[in-house]
Amino acid sequence: MPWLGKWSGIAESGVLWSVFQGNAHSVLLDLPSKHFNCVITSPPYYWLRDYGVEEQIGQETTVEGYVDAIASVMDEVKRVLKDDGVLFLNLGDTYYSGKGKSHGKDLKSSKRRFGLREVDKSGGLGIGLKPKSIIGIPWRVAIEMTLRGWVLRSPIIWHREHCLPEAVKDRPRRSYEYVFMFTQNRRYYFDRSILETEDVEDMWTIAARPKPTNGIDTAPFPDELVQRCLNIGCPADGSVLDPFAGSGTTLRVALQSGRSATGIDLNPDFCSYMVNTLCVL
Repeated sequence: MPWLGKWSGIAESGVLWSVFQGNAHSVLLDLPSKHFNCVITSPPYYWLRDYGVEEQIGQETTVEGYVDAIASVMDEVKRVLKDDGVLFLNLGDTYYSGKGKSHGKDLKSSKRRFGLREVDKSGGLGIGLKPKSIIGIPWRVAIEMTLRGWVLRSPIIWHREHCLPEAVKDRPRRSYEYVFMFTQNRRYYFDRSILETEDVEDMWTIAARPKPTNGIDTAPFPDELVQRCLNIGCPADGSVLDPFAGSGTTLRVALQSGRSATGIDLNPDFCSYMVNTLCVL
């Protein structure tokens, strides 16, 4: 089996859910083609956190290695997505420090360590970056995916209202991330009526305050962000996938809206948390 564990159930609304523990790419290889209507996911960012599990994405020694790892998972996402399906991919960026020495841990997160990462080493990460440069990870991944057959329909700005400010003094503090909307064909499911009341349609101002996750150190995105993706990109009775499910926000919101949901995550603690959460829906 390509997975280390598998759980499934039926929510009170009658829709099915499944959780797989394992490497996203390996598990996806075993899922049926053209099955899901919508994929909403946020992979681990490049060298932002160490989740302490083998085979985790985000710890690659090169930028190219990270881009290839994400794009390769998305190759399989493309296969399991229906022809009219939509993918929403949330990615954050990383700065190259090049300082080469430890600056200790982030007191706000035990998963973040500064000065011990590839992005802290000298050498420009092999692509000539100068210290203090932002790497441009989201667009590097997006461009690679377009080269592999995806249609990039919209780079949506997620304005992370009320997010924790960065401790920087020599550049503007970041307050947004990208949510790339991909399709694989010219025609796909899209309910634009949801956006017609918005003054700006491709910049979503949503508070970056997810629900508490009872102590597990993941980086969940807010329910409202998932709900908006579902509203515009997934039929009311559609099926939803998150190949980097984390605490299971995508699955929970999908089930609560009457859609079936499948999640994959490598971390056993995250899977346990997800299963316990979904079992009471």
